[in-house]
Amino acid sequence: MKTLKQLLEQRPRKLITVSPDDSVFSALELLAKHDIGAVLAMRNGRLAGIFSERDYARKVILLGKSSKE
Repeated sequence: MKTLKQLLEQRPRKLITVSPDDSVFSALELLAKHDIGAVLAMRNGRLAGIFSERDYARKVILLGKSSKE
């Protein structure tokens, strides 16, 4: 069984980030493009939050909205 350290060493070093002002749709495009489940929201080089597929499912789809809204 691999350790967490071994798994992390296999991943690319570049972090995929968005701005909190970016649209949900653009964040979803990045998730799909990079085959990841979450993206960091950064403002002025500082972590402002995290957006995940789970957030999208619970806070957009289940409220009857679409990602372009």
